[in-house]
Amino acid sequence: MLPFATLPSLAEPGDCPSTEMLLSTVVELSAVMAEENAALASGYPAGLVATAARKTELAAEYAELWEELETDIAEALASDPEFGRRLMAAVSRLRLVAGENVARLEAAMSASRRRVEAILETLRTEVRGSATYGTKGDIPLDLRLPPYGTDFHA
Repeated sequence: MLPFATLPSLAEPGDCPSTEMLLSTVVELSAVMAEENAALASGYPAGLVATAARKTELAAEYAELWEELETDIAEALASDPEFGRRLMAAVSRLRLVAGENVARLEAAMSASRRRVEAILETLRTEVRGSATYGTKGDIPLDLRLPPYGTDFHA
């Protein structure tokens, strides 16, 4: 008997599970980022704890699937133009949502920094005002003068 090789059959559009997984990952990642954006828009950055881990997992899965499909994606898109349109639309949406996510996260971090700085400045002012002695060992003027309204002649 002669050895023979079987030719791979042409796949039907949408038959490749990896491409469908890529599309579903992109859609889910967009949904998680949109949820995170809603939490940031409402001023509730503590709600990010719930979405951050899932977003990280999905981003890693997206990178892994893209790397796996990078060489075959052109062929998959050519064989199923409708899938290509759906994938491109999903990736475009992901880019928009990711851009908004970055802007909202930067704004939240900036607001947090301003709050922390305001608290630290209040603490510094409090420490300066409650000091009995100045930096050179002198007594501040407001501690040497009697309180306003004190009547020494009564």
